[in-house]
Amino acid sequence: MVSKQTYAWLAVLSITILWASSLIFAKMVFDELTPIIFVTLRYTLACPLLIPMTLFVVRRQVSPGNVRKHWKILVLAGLSGPFLSQLMQYIGLNMTTASDAVLLLNFTPVFAVFLAAAFVDERITTVKILGLVLATVGAVLIVFNPSPVDPIISPTRLIGDILVIASTLFFAINGILGKIAVKSVDSASLTLYSTLVAIPFLWLSAAIIEDLTVLLTLSLQAWIIVLWVGIVNTALGFMLYYESMKYIEASKVQIALNLIGVWGVLFSVLVLGELTSLLQIIGGAATIFGVIMVQRDRAR
Repeated sequence: MVSKQTYAWLAVLSITILWASSLIFAKMVFDELTPIIFVTLRYTLACPLLIPMTLFVVRRQVSPGNVRKHWKILVLAGLSGPFLSQLMQYIGLNMTTASDAVLLLNFTPVFAVFLAAAFVDERITTVKILGLVLATVGAVLIVFNPSPVDPIISPTRLIGDILVIASTLFFAINGILGKIAVKSVDSASLTLYSTLVAIPFLWLSAAIIEDLTVLLTLSLQAWIIVLWVGIVNTALGFMLYYESMKYIEASKVQIALNLIGVWGVLFSVLVLGELTSLLQIIGGAATIFGVIMVQRDRAR
């Protein structure tokens, strides 16, 4: 009989595929849609699916009192993940180089390992550290840019790098909060309420930083892509993300998310017709092996 932990790992694998495809979809609409508005729309459009699913789950399994009792952690999860993490990531990306941003995003599992040890008593094992190092090095090789990169570290670029690193810290915090929350709140409610907390802040940020009038000129294709990303990649993806942490350590889930880079390269080749390099292939193999090491690690 297949264990719940095996199903959880399959869920994590599905998450990495969904979130990697989000990057491809984003590339397809960024000529019509600015980044923060794209993020705002994807979380807003996730709600029509999340609301009925949450009502269904609550009626069958969980008392609404659990949500009211743990409202503080739901608010913190919404502010740390969908809002602060995403906002800092895209603002930082706009201020620094793309290569800097993609490389620095690999700090998330590093922060997660130590935060999980401090707040949810997850052991830092030798195998976990080796798997983390291997998966992170593999992810770095995947996004390694062999072309010359601007060597000048301007104040703007430095601030952008700091914002990207801060975004990874907040996403790691979101994962730890999710790990704590799913002990008492179902994953559907956690996803819905954390999303509802973030949406007003996202719209306010989009209105201040970007031009909302682009929404009036979006093509039908762009709306279909954003709708798909909101419902499938965001609503379903985050439900699987939080649900998987019922059965897997939060730090292991974060390390496994390095597979997003592997799928991202594969989708770029198959969908966008981009070329890959030997370094990326080696990096993908290293990342997969590192995640397998972490998956097979068992705390004593």
